Amino acid sequence: MELSKFERQLKMLELLIGNCTLTPKEIGEKLDMSVRSVYRYIEFFEGVGFHVFNDHGIYSIDYNSPFVANITQKMHFRADELQLLADMLGREDGSDPVVNRLKQKFRSAYGIETEQEDGKYNKRNAENLENIRKAINNRHACIFQKYESLNSKTTKDRFVEPYQVLKASNEVRCYEVESGQCKTFKISRIKGSVIYSDKKWEHREKHTNYFTDIFGFSSDKVSRVIIRLTNVARRILIEEYGVDESMFLVEDGVHYLASLSVCNNKGAGRFFMGMLNEVEIIKGKALQDYINQEIEKYNSKNKPK
Repeated sequence: MELSKFERQLKMLELLIGNCTLTPKEIGEKLDMSVRSVYRYIEFFEGVGFHVFNDHGIYSIDYNSPFVANITQKMHFRADELQLLADMLGREDGSDPVVNRLKQKFRSAYGIETEQEDGKYNKRNAENLENIRKAINNRHACIFQKYESLNSKTTKDRFVEPYQVLKASNEVRCYEVESGQCKTFKISRIKGSVIYSDKKWEHREKHTNYFTDIFGFSSDKVSRVIIRLTNVARRILIEEYGVDESMFLVEDGVHYLASLSVCNNKGAGRFFMGMLNEVEIIKGKALQDYINQEIEKYNSKNKPK
């Protein structure tokens, strides 16, 4: 009995880490547990130090939670090692689906691009990313020296509490103490160094969760889309977008079902409009409306004369 209970706890951890689709009810159904038990375990995980986020009833555990981070330290690379790996990946053939999956996983795991405009990996960005991850893991604030803002057209130091490195991008979600707001900072715009502060987080309750979907768009709000797709569309999502094969449910010999998280209809719409004959939206009215509007705009501009 204890082993069965322990197995369910581990499985629940697996489902919650990075979760952005499953509700507590759905987690309970998968693990044959009551919703009350799911909430009890969520409270327990938060009580022992996991970073638990609640986004409109979708609970998740951050990858940077101490326990998770300690395990992943076994796969931690130094800045010079990351530079070598990024250079190697950047030189590989981008048309190879295996190479693309590796690049996607590299970006997801380390929050950095494998290709730069000059074809070389940026060592300063890698070192700054290391310090940012250190601050997140230890719940410390830090200083972004000479951060270049395109919006305010200023370059100045930013004192922040970093708490989430975003997937598939070179960005980090932080609480900025001066403005009292959560903002997304691009690591490449830190023109100086990231200085690790001895001050602990003081505004943990104000850290809002932030997601990045498989299409590369980020938001603090996520909508769920259920789709039916052909094997052609499934293979493209796997090989070009890095979606795990376990995400797909076989419906029949021809079609598959999948539940995807969408942060911005523009990113998802770009994929769906390119695969109109291969994908059907079963649930996701907002996305369907967006696609219909874009098609109408296109047709109105390209009427035969």
